[in-house]
Amino acid sequence: MQQSRGTEPFDTGRTVRRKHGARPERAQPDRSRVNSLSWSFPGTPADVSCSRHWLAIAATEAWGECEDTDRLVLAYSEIATNAVVHGAGPVTVAAQICATSARCEIADRSTRLPKVRHATAGDLGGRGLEMVELTVDRLRVAADEVGKTVSFEVGRRDERDESGSPAEDDTEG
Repeated sequence: MQQSRGTEPFDTGRTVRRKHGARPERAQPDRSRVNSLSWSFPGTPADVSCSRHWLAIAATEAWGECEDTDRLVLAYSEIATNAVVHGAGPVTVAAQICATSARCEIADRSTRLPKVRHATAGDLGGRGLEMVELTVDRLRVAADEVGKTVSFEVGRRDERDESGSPAEDDTEG
């Protein structure tokens, strides 16, 4: 598992799109616009499903239905499921979603660190953390005597096309 080196500032820039027009306009970043979510649950599969749904709604409201929303929700689902299956005690989640990125922290009471497994075709499990590593932009694990926290960041990729130029808005109007 890769750990982040140092701390980078959390970008809270804001992108505004016109409803009618071929290209998005970039507004000056609004660094105060962050949607913060937090919840704690006992640690059942139903809790993961419900909290995943809440995160998906918040991400869709912030970013729309896009690949970045899917990456965020997939990573959250895998890490939260690992906290329930392999962790201990209640699970606590904090998430921040802004126009250009999102950060999630999932904490449980187990000090056992997650390990990336390379599942074979016959394995029923063991792919989650590897998928998360391939999906997120930053993954970090911190542990102390109380438990561990797995955090990850997903930056917006949908805002730019492959050339680095703003993506075209296909909305007709």
